[in-house]
Amino acid sequence: MTTASAPDRFEDRLVWAFMHTFLTYGFLHSAVDGPDGQWFVQISPTERVHHLTDSEDAFDFVLDVLEVIHSTQGGGQ
Repeated sequence: MTTASAPDRFEDRLVWAFMHTFLTYGFLHSAVDGPDGQWFVQISPTERVHHLTDSEDAFDFVLDVLEVIHSTQGGGQ
């Protein structure tokens, strides 16, 4: 599978880096970046595809995933 190049805007680049990391470590099943900071993300093969409509929505998604990771590692106590 080929990896898309990082976007130009810093905000989009940061989200791209997190999504790429989540994919690498198996936290996401798939993630496709679209125009204007949009993302199409699937957490597992049996779940629906989430449409993240802009950079702010994508940031919120990244923070949610980080919170789940933190909680499962015992940090959410």
